[in-house]
Amino acid sequence: MVSSGPCFSLYHHTLSFPAATTKGSSASSRSTSLGLPAGRRSGPTAVTTDAAFLRDAAAVDKRRCECFDLHQDLVPFAKSWAWQKSVVTRRKGFAGRDADDSDTLVTLQHPPVYTLGTDSREEYLHFNVKDAPIEIHRIDRGGEVTYHGPGQLVMYPILNLRHHKMDLHWYLRSLEEVIIRALQYAFSIKASRIEGLTGVWVGSWRREH
Repeated sequence: MVSSGPCFSLYHHTLSFPAATTKGSSASSRSTSLGLPAGRRSGPTAVTTDAAFLRDAAAVDKRRCECFDLHQDLVPFAKSWAWQKSVVTRRKGFAGRDADDSDTLVTLQHPPVYTLGTDSREEYLHFNVKDAPIEIHRIDRGGEVTYHGPGQLVMYPILNLRHHKMDLHWYLRSLEEVIIRALQYAFSIKASRIEGLTGVWVGSWRREH
């Protein structure tokens, strides 16, 4: 099972995607096929001599996380969606093979756009979709209508849950926990969940999903 969503949102073809660069290198190079700049690639570093850890070191290294930091770029949704799908296709091709099986995290911004999940209806938009003021894309994620626009940082994780835990609810709660901790430790913002709902809230404002 390969997951490419849901995305994180915080305010403040032939497969060809940007080559990840090593820490400290420039992230300004561009992919000619998709026009997206390369980000930074990072992975776990062995910090122990524990025999069990070292025995699995090769497998751990293959599951490092490629991080493409495009947070200053406005990337059209259709282009980023095609890129994500190409990454998923490539990852599926590695299934069961002794090949690179990294996770991927993409951070970027979008020009104004509405995306409609599988549970959404067009009437949720409150305007005539034939005369829409901005782009609309219906995609295969769950959920309803989501708006993205400039100034909103969007993070797209792409990972194989078989290397983590084959439990969608665990995955969603883990994404929420990442946001809660990041807000607390990086910005001293207290965030929380609401029982029975998916997402992260600050005060009475819903900040995720």
